[in-house]
Amino acid sequence: MSAAAGKGAPEARHTMSRIERTVRLVLMAGITVSVALLVFGLVLVVARGGGIPHGTVPLGSMASELRALQPAAYLSLGLIVLIGTPFVRVAGSLVAFAEEHDGRYVLITATVLLVMCLSVVLGKV
Repeated sequence: MSAAAGKGAPEARHTMSRIERTVRLVLMAGITVSVALLVFGLVLVVARGGGIPHGTVPLGSMASELRALQPAAYLSLGLIVLIGTPFVRVAGSLVAFAEEHDGRYVLITATVLLVMCLSVVLGKV
C-alpha cells in the first residue's frame, strides 16, 4: 500500500460518510414531509366526513386548494413529495460527486437522473 493511497483512504471514507449522511437526511425529510401531508389530508377527510377523494388536484390550482384546506390537495401534494424525493436524492448525489471531482460517479449519477426524468416525460406520452 502506497503512502498516497493510505492518505486518500480516510478522506474517501469521510467524503462517503458525508454523502451518505446527506442522502439519508434528504430521504428522511422527504418521507417525513410526505407522511405529514398525507396524514393531514386523511384527518381532513375524516373531519369532513366526505370520503377519500378519487382524483388528484392539478398543479395550477394546488395553492388555492391547499389554502381552502381541501383534503385532495394535501393528499396530492403528499404523493408529489413522495415521488419527488428520489429525484432530489439523485440530484443531490450528483452535486456531491461533482464537488468531489469524481467524474465516474458524476457520469453514472447523471445517467440515472436522466433516465428517471425521461421515464416521467415518456410516461405522459
